[in-house]
Amino acid sequence: MPMIQLIRRDGGVIELEATNITFSLQRAVSLQAFPIIAVRAGIDLSQVTVGISVDGILTDDTDATGGTGASMAIDLSVGVSQSSPHPTFRQQFASFASLLTNTYGAQFTFKSAGQVDADLGENITIRLNDTNTATTVATKSIIEVDISATTTTEGISDAINTALGSANVKVNGATVAFSSIFDITQKTGQQAALSAAIQGTSVSTKERIELKNKTLGEDGNLNVSRKKSTGNWPSQFFISNFTGGTATSQMTRGDKLQDLMNIIMNSSAGGALINPNVLAGGLVDLPSSIPSIDTSRFLNIGESKVVSKYIVGIRIPYESLASSPNNQRILRQFVLPAGKTTDYPASENKEAFDPSETVNGEIVRPNPFIRTGIAIPAVLLSFEPSFEAGDSVFTYRLSMAAIEQLVGI
Repeated sequence: MPMIQLIRRDGGVIELEATNITFSLQRAVSLQAFPIIAVRAGIDLSQVTVGISVDGILTDDTDATGGTGASMAIDLSVGVSQSSPHPTFRQQFASFASLLTNTYGAQFTFKSAGQVDADLGENITIRLNDTNTATTVATKSIIEVDISATTTTEGISDAINTALGSANVKVNGATVAFSSIFDITQKTGQQAALSAAIQGTSVSTKERIELKNKTLGEDGNLNVSRKKSTGNWPSQFFISNFTGGTATSQMTRGDKLQDLMNIIMNSSAGGALINPNVLAGGLVDLPSSIPSIDTSRFLNIGESKVVSKYIVGIRIPYESLASSPNNQRILRQFVLPAGKTTDYPASENKEAFDPSETVNGEIVRPNPFIRTGIAIPAVLLSFEPSFEAGDSVFTYRLSMAAIEQLVGI
């Protein structure tokens, strides 16, 4: 049976087994029949209400599930400098040659979750060089990356990706492939369009590298040190810390019900979640600097337990061929178009299931009110659990209303 996700305001999700999912889409059209001439007229003001009902079961976990590995990002499209801030890495330098000169010797050091668990003082350093230097495989492993032949920031990303894919490191005293302890993924950078415009290239889909621990748990949530082997590194590209690692859990059906009741009872909307771009649709080109308003940040209550546990959406999976790049079935989530000119046919619903993004250096799940197309923003209207003696499961029924702008206390 499918697993749906209820999305919390803090980015956490609650996975539930669903036995029945019902969508109710009702379009309000005012109808008027005219006598004698036998004509019917209507007024359609594009008023659509969407209700979602889910029936499901809560069962005892047979195995521990739900854990994730800590992740970090390296983004060559983003510039980091306190003395001369620029939005892109390339923009901080008069020429690419000066960029390379500044970057030679740059290094960042971190530990894998396995190295933390082993507690042998092991770590990994990625160092950018102007020569082809052999990687050091030891307690302090050093992965050397020759970037001297690169001509774009995408080229530097490719060089790092290639080096990581072939490198070995020490974990718990054993030599292992770097790719056996981390998932390595190249993605589009946060400033990809601007970075391409400055460099005179097409928009790159590979300036960003994400590393994710294959070992699940919170042990991988660690800081990443950044420096140059030859001194200060004043103008850097973006490197985040490792975040998002969570331990697996195993609960009974009663544990799950208790958690759900705790989440649903006494939770707070935290003020408002307003997305001006959804309100305007494509009719007004609003600056990206004002994409959304989250009043919990202004009120400094975003970390409050009653605010963080508030349910802000639902993610319901389905298999897609229409949006698949290789004509293979891939997992997508249902999304609803909102605002003028917004359109989400199956072929354009291309967001990966349960996506993540980087906010203030941390990899998090996005809020569906703030970032559209990643889930259905919705509020919970009712939750009805039930149990009959002799049954091995609890059953539940929940109903939600899809909305795109939220105001509440």
